[in-house]
Amino acid sequence: MKIAVISATKVSIGPVDLAAKQYPDLEVFHLMDEGMSYLGKKEGKISQTNMDRMKRLIGSAEELCVDGILLSCTIFSPFIDELEAYADVPLVAADIGVFEKAASLYNHIGAVVTFAPTMKSVSWVVERCRKRVNPDFDAELILSEEAFAAAAAGDDEAHNRAIWKAVTSFSDKEAVVLSQMSQMRALPLFDTYPVPVLASPPVSLGLLIERITGKEKD
Repeated sequence: MKIAVISATKVSIGPVDLAAKQYPDLEVFHLMDEGMSYLGKKEGKISQTNMDRMKRLIGSAEELCVDGILLSCTIFSPFIDELEAYADVPLVAADIGVFEKAASLYNHIGAVVTFAPTMKSVSWVVERCRKRVNPDFDAELILSEEAFAAAAAGDDEAHNRAIWKAVTSFSDKEAVVLSQMSQMRALPLFDTYPVPVLASPPVSLGLLIERITGKEKD
């Protein structure tokens, strides 16, 4: 099985590769365009120019004859319906996958966001989950730009400390979602945490494989 992972920042690559290790027969191609992240932050929205960049990457992925595509760039999540219609293979947005999983299991969660432009898109994903999965679903969002800056600088220790600080600031939550791929590196810190902590790479990758094989769970 072959999949392509489309990213707008290089910090997403390692976490996906780590999650993919549990599927030894899976071949992963990474397609990255940091310009999409730059434009999203500069323009404060996803412009048609940025959408065209994403669609070109989807086309490039399909030229590799992949079985499915995983979008790690959460700023494009509000356009998932258009992008799914454009793609000829199963396509999953990482943050939508992990939030839908959380919404199917819990009513009240906390979620950590580390890239400021995605706050709007994550809020949109939460509302989508309310409409499609669980009307009682509620997510408190915390932005930790400190964690993103540390990850971009290659300082995993500082990144993980920032994620820990953000997660432990939540109270009375049934679970916590680490909404962006890059946050997975902090997951081992929460092995004994009192509530479940869900990271998007393993959850969304599993969902994509289920869709490819036609074994998607209810």
